[in-house]
Amino acid sequence: MAFTEIATACIRQAIEGAADSNGFVPFDKFVKIALYNPDFGYYQADRKRVGRDRSTDFFTASSMKPAFGPILLEASIALLKKAGIHPNKARWIEIGPEPDAALLDGIANPFLETQSIRVGDALDLEGPLVVFSNELFDAQPFHSVIFKNGSWRERGIEINSQGIRFSESELTSPAVAVAVDTLPKVAPEGYTVDLPIQATDLLNEICREPWHGAFIAFDYGKTWKALSYDANQGTARAYRNHQQTPDLLDAIGEQDLTVHICWDWLEASLQQNHFQSIELESQESFILKRAPNFVREAFAAGTGFSSQAKNQLRQLIHPSLMGQTFQALSGIRTID
Repeated sequence: MAFTEIATACIRQAIEGAADSNGFVPFDKFVKIALYNPDFGYYQADRKRVGRDRSTDFFTASSMKPAFGPILLEASIALLKKAGIHPNKARWIEIGPEPDAALLDGIANPFLETQSIRVGDALDLEGPLVVFSNELFDAQPFHSVIFKNGSWRERGIEINSQGIRFSESELTSPAVAVAVDTLPKVAPEGYTVDLPIQATDLLNEICREPWHGAFIAFDYGKTWKALSYDANQGTARAYRNHQQTPDLLDAIGEQDLTVHICWDWLEASLQQNHFQSIELESQESFILKRAPNFVREAFAAGTGFSSQAKNQLRQLIHPSLMGQTFQALSGIRTID
């Protein structure tokens, strides 16, 4: 596709500014430009992205606040108590919510304060906290590698007068080289693996802050083994108007780019940063196990789904809807 069809001069300038001396832009830099450039990045645009209407692009659990809010409230209070912290001594911090869409806004809670931190803003995590996110880590820039001519090569893009296209290069990052060392030495030609390294970097940054309490993250991902062996075209996807679009390089700044995170890497980050009681479970399991009071009250009226919260609960836990598609990673860290 010709470049003039998919980007303005501003986009072209940003991409060319990220290129090396050979004109190669590693894919993580391209994704960062497409999602977070202050002038045209997808997540910087002042528009509604989440919801069910046609003007939005995707739908998340946080859109179902009447059910998801009380569920997370009950679960986070229980985790705080397990960490030896009374809820009225802790703050609730949500990282990465959509503007004016924080989960606990308008919901009575016992916390000292509720606060939202947008992606890219400075982290202020100190003291007793609940740190919560929903589909934060899959929205981070990611690297990509491809097996070509007997070796792993880094995927990226290049741009010229004809437009923008995928390209390959020698590995450009030590972190990419470390990940590639754990991939199969021989793979089918063209086998692609997307590397969510920056999702782990973000969690490490969160964990390095001087806070203790409960961590809860909802997202979708795979084990490193599954990413390495079971997704031969990678897991990177583009979404627009609730449809997966075929071209990751199209409509820059107008479509979402996302990737499956590596749960093994995130669990290891929590372990290395002294978290305990670390659990990775399906969204269905998390809700049924950690919010039993809400579940019981929601279904107390009978088996019908007459209330909004009950309808939303069904969507959140049903295995064929959201219950098994998403997972929850949680843990606690004590002051010691």
